[in-house]
Amino acid sequence: MDKIRVVLFSGGRGASAISRAIVGRPEFELTVVVNAYDDGLSTGLIRRLIPGMLGPSDIRKSVSNLLSVQDDYGRRVAEMLEFRILAPSEPAHSSGESLDWLLTEKLPVYTDNLTKTCALQLTEWVVTALDFVGSLGDSAPSRWLDDMSLGNLIFAGAYLSSKRDFNAAIAAFSSAVGLKCATILNATQGECRVLVGVKDDGTLLPDEASIVNPQSDSPITRVFLLDSYLRHDELHHLLDLDHDGKVHFLSARESIPHINHQVNEKIRDADIIVYGPGTQHSSLLPTYLTRGLADSIALRGDIERVFVGNLNADNDIQSDNIPSLLRKVESYLNSGSEIARDISAYVTRCFLSTPTVDYTSWGFSNLDLGNSELSAHIGQWTADGHAHDGNRVADGLFSLARWRASPGTTEGYRTVSIVVPVLNEVDRLPSVMDKLLRFDWLAKLILPELVVVDGGSTDGSKRIIDRFPVASFVEMPAGSGRGKAISAGILATTGDFVVVFPSDDEYEVEAISSLAHALWSTGAPIVFGSRVGLCADTDTRLREIYGGRTSAYLTSKWGGFALSLLAGVLWRRWIADVLTSVKGFSRDAIEQLSLAGWSADWDARLIVDASRQSLPIAEIPVNYSPRTVSEGKKIKKIDGLRALTALVVKRIRR
Repeated sequence: MDKIRVVLFSGGRGASAISRAIVGRPEFELTVVVNAYDDGLSTGLIRRLIPGMLGPSDIRKSVSNLLSVQDDYGRRVAEMLEFRILAPSEPAHSSGESLDWLLTEKLPVYTDNLTKTCALQLTEWVVTALDFVGSLGDSAPSRWLDDMSLGNLIFAGAYLSSKRDFNAAIAAFSSAVGLKCATILNATQGECRVLVGVKDDGTLLPDEASIVNPQSDSPITRVFLLDSYLRHDELHHLLDLDHDGKVHFLSARESIPHINHQVNEKIRDADIIVYGPGTQHSSLLPTYLTRGLADSIALRGDIERVFVGNLNADNDIQSDNIPSLLRKVESYLNSGSEIARDISAYVTRCFLSTPTVDYTSWGFSNLDLGNSELSAHIGQWTADGHAHDGNRVADGLFSLARWRASPGTTEGYRTVSIVVPVLNEVDRLPSVMDKLLRFDWLAKLILPELVVVDGGSTDGSKRIIDRFPVASFVEMPAGSGRGKAISAGILATTGDFVVVFPSDDEYEVEAISSLAHALWSTGAPIVFGSRVGLCADTDTRLREIYGGRTSAYLTSKWGGFALSLLAGVLWRRWIADVLTSVKGFSRDAIEQLSLAGWSADWDARLIVDASRQSLPIAEIPVNYSPRTVSEGKKIKKIDGLRALTALVVKRIRR
């Protein structure tokens, strides 16, 4: 199987979990594209000490992030790159003492763990950077090494040794530290640019550091790329201008760089493009402000281009939301192109995580952006409601890339429709929906479709369902009955397999995955999830389920036994749990079933239809925690009698 070539637009750490997950899977080949406009603290200092140099921090962070999961050797190198240089603790020490401490005491501790070639190269670059700064004399701060990362110092030496070619320095740096699992590229040809921003309230953000620092909730209107830092006279002039005046001044001063030819080649050969999460106005949007990048992406209309984002506020986004950020992606990309295109030319779909799934859900929906719509997959990309789960995103990218390469197939993934019948479950439905939407379906090789059927609820259940707009919804008239509601839901599905799952929170969501896997691994057209298991000692199992509730235990034991006996004697179907609420079907089986019945007779009719059509029924054990009547349990003894009657009557009226 050919590798899936992924181009990931990233910052230093914003998409770190995603990139680590991708390189951990052999089916992917990863290229990480970053910008180098960072200039905070030590990074800004080193840029000022070496005029014309871009910021090394996001390059270093991206390399360290991937080295840390590459192998044990890579982890040791990453630790060294991230080491923060602190001069000796004595307050009255000289710059010379700091350099001697670094070269004779600290650096050897790390380089002793490296290969001889790597150690010599990195030490040489450190010396090159130190010699250059030393040549500046008194113009360099006396304690310029304080809190400097060793990786930034090494990169500075690589840059100076590469004849001040920033992109050549990235290649040399990556090679020297042994990065093999991915390629790190700067978005541009290496032109020196600095970031400046303006907020809606007119506040000037004079550098990248001020863009990422905590700030007011007024959103950032625009960031600009300038060919040099603002002079003191320009800063004073800008302070006298209003918002529009600042934007006009900075627009005239803007200098947009050109696309790195290697990035262009990687996009040309990519199978999927990912706009990663992170600090938007420093790590991502400025990357898109690159001449030729939009044109390169727009030419790849044959592949998926995925925007990964969340609604957790970073310092720089404040009152921005997903639609406004996507419009900014469109605007910044268009700034580097002579052709103004709609966002749909650059992004095909979104993976969006939110802090809660109360009002959004996993699945497929359309994100309305006014003149265009994007397919949105909402809510499943995080395990904790906050940070993106790299493995989940990698699963999603894999399924999308394979689907795009072979339309109509999923290359190992199965489409499973989940039908959830609801009748007056306002108390338990939110929990069930939350579990369904947070479950990591893609890790189970399942692409889910959620169909909720309301059988005429009068307790407000419908309002709960309305909070999950991505789920397909079928509304039945009051009194339709459970059987008809389930049948209507099944007929509304499109998946290769269908699993019916109740809304009463008595079963675990994992049961759906178990039934689905049984359907396609065994080839059985129908699978029941048995509450009593498949052991001979069903009595013990029932006592465990019902505890000291004698009446419920006896009803379940003897009622279940009677149903199993009749199904076996009359229809030659030995089913341990006829009335289980978790049942799975293949698409072919559904087409051969009548799907008739009003209540529990619906379950009995499945036995009848399967027998008449010679369809095998498999059973697998599932966990079950029954509620009481006082807790809202709806099935009654009369339902069991209806099922018994259906088994007998259909035999007589054959």
